[in-house]
Amino acid sequence: MRVAELAVADIKRKLAPMGPIALLGEISDIQTVNRRRRVESASRTAPNFTPLEFLDTRERGLSRILAWLLNPRGSHEQGSAFLEEFTRWLELDDEWRRDLDDAWVILEAPTIAITKIGYLDVLVRLKGRMLAIENKPTATDQPEQVRRYLADLSSRRLDAHCLVYLSGTGSAPSDESVGADEFGAAVAAGTLRVRGYAAIADWMDACAPRCVAPTVSAMLAGIKSHVLKEFSGVTDLGEVEEIGDAVLSSRDRLEAGLALLEAEASIKERLLATLVTEVEELVRGRRGWRVRRSDIGLSNNSGVVIGLTPNAAVGFGIQFDKSGHRVLFYGVNSMDDRPLPRGTKRVMQELIGVKTGTVAWPVWKQVGPNDKFFAMPKATGREFWLGLSDGSVARMLFGYVEEVERTLRREKLLVTVKERVLAE
Repeated sequence: MRVAELAVADIKRKLAPMGPIALLGEISDIQTVNRRRRVESASRTAPNFTPLEFLDTRERGLSRILAWLLNPRGSHEQGSAFLEEFTRWLELDDEWRRDLDDAWVILEAPTIAITKIGYLDVLVRLKGRMLAIENKPTATDQPEQVRRYLADLSSRRLDAHCLVYLSGTGSAPSDESVGADEFGAAVAAGTLRVRGYAAIADWMDACAPRCVAPTVSAMLAGIKSHVLKEFSGVTDLGEVEEIGDAVLSSRDRLEAGLALLEAEASIKERLLATLVTEVEELVRGRRGWRVRRSDIGLSNNSGVVIGLTPNAAVGFGIQFDKSGHRVLFYGVNSMDDRPLPRGTKRVMQELIGVKTGTVAWPVWKQVGPNDKFFAMPKATGREFWLGLSDGSVARMLFGYVEEVERTLRREKLLVTVKERVLAE
């Protein structure tokens, strides 16, 4: 469409009442313009790159990054500036900002006053005060974990203490980790703060003006980009803000935008159904293969699993975890919860490149931007849903299972795996 035609279409939209379809057209225009800008500036700005792509961004790696930022003696050489902004981000009172240059930061600090040994992911020791971080980007709570950490901090005869529960989704600790009454009392007393990873972007925004080292500024920008992409699914913050401005510019636009939000669940369910249909079509061309699970949806622990035989008890596929259905992993699914056939677990660990596992998923790995089988952002954001629409996620899953079959055949384990069938 030529520029003049775009202008006429824009005028017509502004004259007519704004409904969901018209709003979609306006949003599409915003995205088209931004897409062109990104293409034109990509070689100079590398908008999809962040240094965190090549760092360990699992729980322990993220704890190291947090500790580095909070350490006044860190190699960032910005003193206590980042720690000070962290206390402001947590809305702690001014007493927490005394003598910050003398703070000591400890990784995996052992608890001292409870019978069961535990380790605080990050501990900041100040004069008469302690600030601890329980880092939960994806992991689930251990029984009574937060309760034990609160008890440990309160036993140290401090002037003040605070435990920060930092979760990937921004959700509070489970009832198994700390009872509802104790949780409410700790929040009210200020000894427990709950924050989500996406909100770290606000901390980075506060740190940026105080940073005078360009290399460290680039790291702050990379951390912000990483948390927004991985924990909010936001790939272009400027575009999100521009769309927000458009939606909020009038009552008609706001009403249309809210109608689109109401349709979100239906849209996603239909895209997930498309994934199942496409995987079933791909599998139909492979002798013996069957889709053994196709329950993927907006529910806990739902997935798509392919078996190498019609009644296979060992499958290979993808599954959402429990964290708001934003985290997708793949691997080997033991459909009867029995151990894998001898030798299979080691071979699959080597193929996927991890040693993590559970009873139901003896080998599993979260998807990621540099993964060899599922190269996509860790958070199931825009790229994931577009991948369902264009079939690329279905092809990734099919290609992964093809490589599994080749590897098992090469290692002479294919027959053994195929013979493990689920009792009917």
